Amino acid sequence: MSHWGAVRVMSYEAWGVATVPSYGANQVNQYGRHWNLLVMTPGFKERNAIWAAVKPYAVQAGWTVVSENFGGGLLVVLHYEKNGIDAWANAGTDNQGTNFYMEIIEVTPPPVTLTLAEPAATPEKLPSQGKGDFPFLAPIAGSQTHNGQEINNPLRLTPKGANDPEIVAKSSVIRSYTLKDGSQALISRVYHDALVKAGWDIEKEVGTEIIIAHYGKKGRNIWAYFVIHGADYSMEVGAEDAPDQLKSTLASKCHVPIYGVLFDFNKSTLQPASDAILTQVAALMTGNPALKIEVQGHTDNVGTDAYNQALSEDRARSVMTWLTQHGVAAARMTSKGYGKTMPVADNKSDEGRMKNRRVEIADPSCKPH
Repeated sequence: MSHWGAVRVMSYEAWGVATVPSYGANQVNQYGRHWNLLVMTPGFKERNAIWAAVKPYAVQAGWTVVSENFGGGLLVVLHYEKNGIDAWANAGTDNQGTNFYMEIIEVTPPPVTLTLAEPAATPEKLPSQGKGDFPFLAPIAGSQTHNGQEINNPLRLTPKGANDPEIVAKSSVIRSYTLKDGSQALISRVYHDALVKAGWDIEKEVGTEIIIAHYGKKGRNIWAYFVIHGADYSMEVGAEDAPDQLKSTLASKCHVPIYGVLFDFNKSTLQPASDAILTQVAALMTGNPALKIEVQGHTDNVGTDAYNQALSEDRARSVMTWLTQHGVAAARMTSKGYGKTMPVADNKSDEGRMKNRRVEIADPSCKPH
């Protein structure tokens, strides 16, 4: 093709992703070495004529034509599988028919791997003032460290099964990095695989840009939020309460919100990720056999009074049922829904409504001090 014009490499990634075909049905993401090429094709006026001229060269080079789509534009899918090489290509022209494009992906495993230490039973100390790495979320080797920070506002995430963000931790810590010669697809795949191997649950992924992960084993309740842009990536980890924090807060304030108790949207069905924080509540009850609690359900002000009252009652009852099924005697608990009657924040903001959508446990015999 070089006699038509110079082959220009528009972009190259050592490891990226290509969607094959680039539009239409039966799309599959392929990962590996990734090129976008452009060839000038002066003298041609029709897309079909360009492909008719290019096709013999592609076939001669060992490519198989998988599909040819001329509807709404030219899109050709090619596959090469010889000599241990597995490659795919999307090919087409611009609207004027003067340029021929190829997106090529050679399927290869990631060039780097990562092994993460599984979180321990005893909570590790998070980096203070944004300095240092997370003990259980190491950066990829070769990454440059940037400034981190501590966030004193609640960590809000949209976990699996939810339509709106929910509060999963009262504060968080962020660490940011850049991986030289890295790509969004590479960083996303490396962390996805490493998290799963270390026992984390992937709660949600948005393309190759966002990963929401949760670790709920060994009595832990850790939420991690990854944001990836090109070679830059950040990790935000929700701070956990100390093991005795529930007990001390309940003793001093007589009630405590249990953030991280998550339900399906507009339902009282508990999501599996709720098990971690509810396990801590069960441990509190087991460790204090004289303690009796009221499980309270609260909502924001979206919806009618009757709807919110019923939803809050059902959610409080679901939490009490979970605790009963995990070893807490039913005689030590009552459940009650308060609907939208006891807000702790302004319902005019998203964050305020999130704070108001909550489950609390309260000690009816307690006097605040």
